[in-house]
Amino acid sequence: MRGKPIIDTDKCKGCELCNGVCPVNIMSMSKTFNKQGVLYSVCIDEEKCTVCRACAIICPDMVIEVIKYEQG
Repeated sequence: MRGKPIIDTDKCKGCELCNGVCPVNIMSMSKTFNKQGVLYSVCIDEEKCTVCRACAIICPDMVIEVIKYEQG
């Protein structure tokens, strides 16, 4: 199963919870600041996403949605 996390970067508060919970370590902090003035989480390797949704589940502000690709 393949997919990728979609992060609302302007609403991310940079708590880093998603980074620590990802089983394949594809979440990291950005090198730039968002509108809130914080570094936000980004996916650094979408190809490795397993669509486990752990990042979306742990996000306290619900700014992450994981989409699943159609297999065909």
